[in-house]
This record gives sequence, C-alpha cells and structure tokens, in this order.
Amino acid sequence: MANPIKIGVIPAAGAGRRLGYMSGLLPKTLFPVYDRPIIHYVIDQMQAVGIEDIYIIVNVFKEKVKGYLDLVKIDLRARIHFIEQEQIGGTGEAILLAEEFTKDKPFMVVYGDDCTVTDSLEGMVNEFSKVNPVVMEAVIKERDRAILSQTCSVKLQSDGRIIEILEKPENPPYLTRGCGVYIFNPDIYRYIRQTPVHPIRNEREITYTINELARLKKAYGYTIRGHNININDSDQLLKASNLIKMLKTQNTNTSFDQLV
Repeated sequence: MANPIKIGVIPAAGAGRRLGYMSGLLPKTLFPVYDRPIIHYVIDQMQAVGIEDIYIIVNVFKEKVKGYLDLVKIDLRARIHFIEQEQIGGTGEAILLAEEFTKDKPFMVVYGDDCTVTDSLEGMVNEFSKVNPVVMEAVIKERDRAILSQTCSVKLQSDGRIIEILEKPENPPYLTRGCGVYIFNPDIYRYIRQTPVHPIRNEREITYTINELARLKKAYGYTIRGHNININDSDQLLKASNLIKMLKTQNTNTSFDQLV
C-alpha cells in the first residue's frame, strides 16, 4: 500500500550539550552515528516509507545543518526545507512551527536525535490510516528503568490505545517506552496550544499533549520491532554507532533504507 503521508518534520534545533566538547562545534543532529550524521539516518528512514517533503526545524549551528544537507542532496530523494526556531521552547513548540506547511494533511515527525532501525513503520502508517487518531506514537518494550526515567513510560490498552504516558518518571510504572517517532493529524496543533507550559522548564512538551489526548481516547501507540535509541549522551551515541556498524557489517550489500 502506498503511504498516504507525504510530509515529514524533523525537530533538530537542540545543542546536545551532554555530548561534550564537540557540541561547541556541531549541533546534536550532526554528530556521527558510525558513518554519517544522525539526521541523515532520520531522513533515510522517512524516505523509506515514502515521505516526499521534509521540514527540518533548526536553531543551533543552523548553517552547518544546511551545509551538510546541501552537500549530500544529490543522494536524497525527498525535498528538504528548513524552518528556523528562534527560541527553544520544547518539542510541542517545535512541532507548532510546521503548521503552515502541513496545513490539513497528516504528517510524520521523527526527532533529529532518534536512532530507530525497524521494518515496522509502514505498518504504523497503515494502522494510523485505519484508526485515525490525533496521534500515533511508536513504542517499544523497555526493561531498563533508568532509560525509562530519562525518556517516558507508556501504558497501552490491548488495541494499542494509550491509557497513560509519563514524561521522565522517577519510578517508571510501565515497561513500554515511547520513541521519537510520531504520526499526527492536523488537530494536534489545537491540542498543543492548549497544553500548559511547564512551570520549571518553561517548555511545552509533546508528551503532556499526548497524555491529555490519551485521556480523551485520541492517542494510540504502535509497538515496533527492532531497535530504538534516543541519543542524549556519549554512551547512547556510541551504542547507536555500534548498532549501525553491526547491522551494516552483517548486511554488506544492504542500504539503511532497506534496514529500516
């Protein structure tokens, strides 16, 4: 089945300060995972499911992101566009910037620091079309509670509906983790605007929006097969690099498009 979702959005405005000295030279999304920057894998992932237009949200070292993608544009099938986020304000605020470009169409969002290797995304697109929620988030089983505390903990109903999603819980109650991969319908913008700004971090996080949509029975999770690493620090960057190296070594004639 052809993917009805043709628009992708990549929030890639983060500085990645937990990645050490190199964050003074490069934006997080340009840190290398084995043989290419993180963002190149994210673009490959979107292209693999038929995304034709990709909007990249930039801030820190934006010219370096643009310069890299100009360098490799001959190898990309999707059309690349840039949106500047002048002030960092959380994932919800970043997604809001894409509103005028997605208009009344559903769209996929993958974070610029996300490393996902799976053959499940086409199934996720098909399930989204069938269920028609406001949001569908990729989720994965996670036994490491430390990782759940750094990301989020999700409770799903048997049909995939999200019952609750908790952002960075101290004591994660559910052994399912949300990934930085989403499909939204345009109603999401209204709900993001209704989401309160966090009083301490001064950010509008998409997880809080999704939790409210879960309460309204309008949020679903899709359990993916494969691997997902949210690259927040040097250990996770190394883990992602080793994963990609292992997969490429085992599949010497296979492109990343085929791996995902």
